[in-house]
Amino acid sequence: MRSKTLEITNPAARAASVLQQEMREGKFSIGERLANEKVLSKRFGISRGTIRQALKILESERLISRQQGRGTFVANPQYAPMPAGTRAALIGVLVYEKEAFFGSILQAASSESAARGYVLTTGSNETPETEEKHIDALLRTGIQGVVFAPRPQWSRDSYQRLRRENVPVVMLDTMLLGFDEDFVAVDNRRGTSLATNHLIELGHERIAYLGHDFPDDVPCQAERLEGCVDACKRAGIEVPQDWRLEANESNYAEMLRRVLEPKSRPTAFVTYNDIWAVRVISIGRELGLGIPRDLSVVGFDDTSFARNYDVPITTVHPEFREIGITAIDLMVDKIERPRPRPTTSILITPRLVIRASTAKPPASSVAITKPNAP
Repeated sequence: MRSKTLEITNPAARAASVLQQEMREGKFSIGERLANEKVLSKRFGISRGTIRQALKILESERLISRQQGRGTFVANPQYAPMPAGTRAALIGVLVYEKEAFFGSILQAASSESAARGYVLTTGSNETPETEEKHIDALLRTGIQGVVFAPRPQWSRDSYQRLRRENVPVVMLDTMLLGFDEDFVAVDNRRGTSLATNHLIELGHERIAYLGHDFPDDVPCQAERLEGCVDACKRAGIEVPQDWRLEANESNYAEMLRRVLEPKSRPTAFVTYNDIWAVRVISIGRELGLGIPRDLSVVGFDDTSFARNYDVPITTVHPEFREIGITAIDLMVDKIERPRPRPTTSILITPRLVIRASTAKPPASSVAITKPNAP
């Protein structure tokens, strides 16, 4: 049976169909700017209003991205393979590490970017100098948006620079105080609340916390401590002030020994992340405590430390994939639909992963007098 070719009579649909076919055939590269409305109108012999209708058809199919003040760009890699040496439609990500926490977020963000017609490029802001260098590089590439995990000590100028250049920004993990911006992060309070409630359900009433002593550098430290303390309060349990440990590389061992050596010690620890959980376990073992027989420990981030330690560690999984996808979805919306709108803050609910580092408290702990509340 001979197939019939359907003739497209609507001028806008006909122009959109021709451009769509050219994209499928690879005549356009990702990020390539289309001719302006005047040129397209002359090419197809139709009015500029009709060309705008054609572009709306392509935009609805996510084949193009129309950016106010910049032009119209090819945006879907399925129909527009990128030849070597051509410039892609780029989304930048600036993070200060790419393994322990942000690695899995970047993997999800990269996949989501490709699915939405963009290429993800990453940079570092581990120091002020590397941040400035990578901001320079991103701006030179004509970056279309930046997902930014800022450092409170030095990232304010970089953020303001991006905004002066009209580059859309989505904050990741940390919000710069004093700015109103779209923001995506794990719900840190919810995470340590889940961890603490798990310990309470096991029967623990003597719960301590260990985290960083530089909350200005890592703002989520305060949120994770608050989640633990608030969960205890809701259960009628007080966390003594000297059990709310905020430590660093040089003093954590001494602080832990001071808390764990007395008979009136905690029977469980909630920690800022999996690395700190390993440190609690290590010092506890030095003092002859069995894990989890004498001391239960919960981490945060569900890293390889937690999964592969000789006592697999109960930990909070931040839902990295959801964070990465959500950040890119917000970014693409800002790029493709620039409009005045309220900013959006999204906290991703984490989940608890129960492993071998937590158990019921030792029976002897019931005979120990509870510590005085602060």
